[in-house]
Amino acid sequence: MKLEKYVDKDKKRRKVILISISAIVLISISFLLYKTFASFTESAEFPIMNGKVDYFGNSDIYFVFYKGNDELLDEMPQKGNEENLVFDHGECDNGASIEWNIDEWAPLVKGLNSPKTKCSLYFKEQTDIQLDKNVEIVENGDGLYKVEHNDLEELDSAWNKTEYRYAGTNPNNYILFNNEIWRIIGLVNVMTANGVEQRIKIIRTNDIEWQESFGLYAWDYNDKNDWTTSTLKDMLNGIYYNGQIGKCYIDDGTVHESICDFTGNGILPKGLDELARNMIDKEVKWNLGGNAGSDLTASQFYEKERGFDVYENGPIVWDESTDDEKKYNGVGLMYPSDYGYAVGGELRETFLDYPLSYYYIDISSCLGNWLFNCDDFYFHFLSPNLYDYDMGFSTNNTGGVDSMVVTDSQVVYPTVYLKKEIKIVDGTGDINSPFVLSIQ
Repeated sequence: MKLEKYVDKDKKRRKVILISISAIVLISISFLLYKTFASFTESAEFPIMNGKVDYFGNSDIYFVFYKGNDELLDEMPQKGNEENLVFDHGECDNGASIEWNIDEWAPLVKGLNSPKTKCSLYFKEQTDIQLDKNVEIVENGDGLYKVEHNDLEELDSAWNKTEYRYAGTNPNNYILFNNEIWRIIGLVNVMTANGVEQRIKIIRTNDIEWQESFGLYAWDYNDKNDWTTSTLKDMLNGIYYNGQIGKCYIDDGTVHESICDFTGNGILPKGLDELARNMIDKEVKWNLGGNAGSDLTASQFYEKERGFDVYENGPIVWDESTDDEKKYNGVGLMYPSDYGYAVGGELRETFLDYPLSYYYIDISSCLGNWLFNCDDFYFHFLSPNLYDYDMGFSTNNTGGVDSMVVTDSQVVYPTVYLKKEIKIVDGTGDINSPFVLSIQ
């Protein structure tokens, strides 16, 4: 028998298969390594909407939620939750950190560079009063007063919430906003999609010597007392809100169309910066109820403002859905009741029983109401005067509230509500130490 050398005819084919398999494994491992490290490199920041994020395949970012410092929660509280929980602070391991996005109601993880990172989010119950912990309620003098609403016969009982208003000649209610000095009107009841809630209400006044005066403007150059269509509303929520140059209606002898510069490069104050715009609560519905005349007390005005009496079936609230020019950005004016509740000291109890038209302030001393500027007698209010289609309200030279024609030029004090989540974190409220806001 002749022996022949055995030749494995499939050896070459198996070798090709083995090389192919090895190549596939190597590519897969390389891909997984890329996903593990490159993904973090490319996405050091990203918003987290859920408690657990599958970002590494089998490796996760884990979240733990707490109420207070130690009460463990099963899930992250949702926006507008029944317990009224709001974000307080967050902590992460592995060098990562947490920032809170108020609009998205979501944490933003920053500095994420390691798998299996754990973040703890702490929520706290939002208190009724969102003011500095050192603020005390006063019964006389200058400061923060309680305003009880218990007998609003024409309004739903949801409005019967205690408010807090700054009152007196010069209370410590100065606040840093828009890199300017504004003042806090108080913690005020407002209408939102969730019903009646409370917000901090602030105003830009002209009583700061080194700050530019806002100027004199017509409430509505088109001679109609509907705020949703007014030219002043358009200006405040347009070129002022965006810090631009554009059309306005000013008075330099007569009221006329002009060009206003809110860029900060002219004689007018600058418009709102991005941080200030992000602090304004645009979910608030501004009530537009009015009255035919000013012979009402602060409490009676308060009820009418939130009522349903408007001129010629106009809108009863101002929000994004009712704005004629789609310029709703949440910049309005104070109400007559805001002005009435700002009276403090020994005169407060008496004045709160007086109609606002009877108010008299000693111009020589300018005592009693910090919202009345003795250098600017006449200023606009938001509410319409139902006596006629072209009537509104303003102050007069004695400090009383009076009727005015909406084409008249008056001083303007921009007024806004702050978002619920914004906190006061520093300052005493004194003009030399204004309150400082946090948008955490």
